[in-house]
Amino acid sequence: MSKTITSTELQKNTRAVIDWTRIRGEPVIVESYGKPMAAILSYDEYQAYWQYKQARSARFAQLRVAATANATANELSEDEAMALVEAARQELFNEQQPTS
Repeated sequence: MSKTITSTELQKNTRAVIDWTRIRGEPVIVESYGKPMAAILSYDEYQAYWQYKQARSARFAQLRVAATANATANELSEDEAMALVEAARQELFNEQQPTS
């Protein structure tokens, strides 16, 4: 569960907010004028997010290479190539879903 504070509260209680995220492992949402502006995460959570983002970019790069190779080798139309990319993307997504 995340905690929400104002930017003014963050200015006044920076150390307490950092300790909250570090010890409890829960994010803190910082609002300004009632709108979410930033999230403060524990460093471990940030690292996990960054690794996920890099892995995701690498997977999409692989999909683009595969789509280009398939389109070139098989003389596929752009729509056919994009359908292959979508099918591969969906397959990757399904592999990442937790099993019950």
